Amino acid sequence: MQKKFILSLAALLLSSSSLWAFSGTEGASFLDVPVGARPAALGSAYTALANDAYAPSYNPGGLGFLESPQASAMHLIYLQDTAFEYLSYVQPLTAGHSLGAAIQYFRPGTITGLDASGKSIGDVDGHYAAYSLAYGQQLWENFSLGVTGKVIEAQIDDVSASAYAADIGAFYRAGSHLSVAAVADNLGNKLTFLQQADPLPRAERLGVAYHPRRELTLSAEGAYRASGLSSFQAGSEWMSPEGFSFRAGYDTERIRGLSPMAGVSVGLGIAVWGDELAYTWAPVGALGSTHYISILARFGEQRRHYLQPSDSDMSFDERGSLEDLLSKDSSMGSR
Repeated sequence: MQKKFILSLAALLLSSSSLWAFSGTEGASFLDVPVGARPAALGSAYTALANDAYAPSYNPGGLGFLESPQASAMHLIYLQDTAFEYLSYVQPLTAGHSLGAAIQYFRPGTITGLDASGKSIGDVDGHYAAYSLAYGQQLWENFSLGVTGKVIEAQIDDVSASAYAADIGAFYRAGSHLSVAAVADNLGNKLTFLQQADPLPRAERLGVAYHPRRELTLSAEGAYRASGLSSFQAGSEWMSPEGFSFRAGYDTERIRGLSPMAGVSVGLGIAVWGDELAYTWAPVGALGSTHYISILARFGEQRRHYLQPSDSDMSFDERGSLEDLLSKDSSMGSR
């Protein structure tokens, strides 16, 4: 039984690692798979942009700047029997204080198990899941901190395992056009199956986001892993006046053992009444391609286009231009 289990575990870990070209030396590597079509399209350079429904997974510190209740849902299409789903909800409590929750579920698919002699021992199935609860608080006008607690659960064949982890994040707005953020994620114990224990994919990330113009967003970040590996991510986004967003990014984490093309990601977003439907395509070398489909919904009176800053974040000239535009629209409507 133990030999069968170890071989099954190795097969499923290989499957979960190949989903996003991970090294396979860490447990629960599915936690590093980007969630959300928009973050994935930006090459996962989202630490300094996560003040929305993706904050519980990217940076809980961003919850300190959450403006309205939001929900997100994602489906990742990869191999035929591989499933990766994401669901989150964030809720402001009072000004500068917000809660968030998220669920990540990954099913690697069915693997043919082999015994020590290489003979088939039947199909092996399993899944990984993470359940997160996050809190973010604005300490000063431009600075907030947050923490995410998560329970990680896994099952392979008839054996299960669990682990506990936390993410700690900081979010700083250095003006209306620039934000800087830092996160230490997956701080916790090892995921242990029987006698095999694997560390969680712990990493420290430092990111920056810049909005040179209202319709343009640039982001970049670096990540350093506890395993000693480092990576760099970058992304850009341009939004048309009609509400279409065009995105592209690059992630050096995904090219390990693959071609440089594997680090590329491109995506499209469509804004409808303050909500967004998004799609992202990202190749994974000879393994195929990944296809993200996600929706981000906003609720309440403060629903606005996700790239439109609040009045407090706009310069005097920008507010004046917006007021002029609104007055023109009103006058045209009265005619």
